[in-house]
Order: sequence, then C-alpha cells, then structure tokens
Amino acid sequence: MNMNGYIAWTLRIGIAIGLVLIVIGELLTNEQILYYGLLILICSPLFAVIVAFLCLLKEKDWFWASIAATVVAIVVSGAVIAMLRILE
Repeated sequence: MNMNGYIAWTLRIGIAIGLVLIVIGELLTNEQILYYGLLILICSPLFAVIVAFLCLLKEKDWFWASIAATVVAIVVSGAVIAMLRILE
C-alpha cells in the first residue's frame, strides 16, 4: 500500500472509532465516552500526519519528513501550552 492509502486508512479508522464512541456515549448518556469520541475525531488528522511522517522516513524523503515533523511539533506544543493554561 502506498502512503496515501495508509493515511486514508488512518483517517477512516479514526472517524469510525470516534463516531462509534460518540453514539455509545449518547445512548448511555455518558459524557466521558462522548468526550473520548470527540477527542479521537479531533486527533485523527494528527495521527494521519504522524503516519505520513513515518512513511516519508521510510521513503527517505527528508525534506517532506521534516515538514511533517514540524507540523506534529507545532500541534503538540500548542496542545501542551493550552493544557498548561487550563491548569493555571
């Protein structure tokens, strides 16, 4: 399978798991399960970028791998900063 195929499957799996958790959370009126579903839906694109990064490393495409690593670093640092502000 090529890189696009891996990315597509990552997104499909993330969307499927997230939607299933949201439906279960709604049916059981359980907010925690609902929030986990939303978290997975929000994180699915990040997982896709990580998969792209790994595929680019395997293909030894260093330029685009560094771009993907930069995107992951920006998203993760933004999440850490947001979490630190919440904890203040």
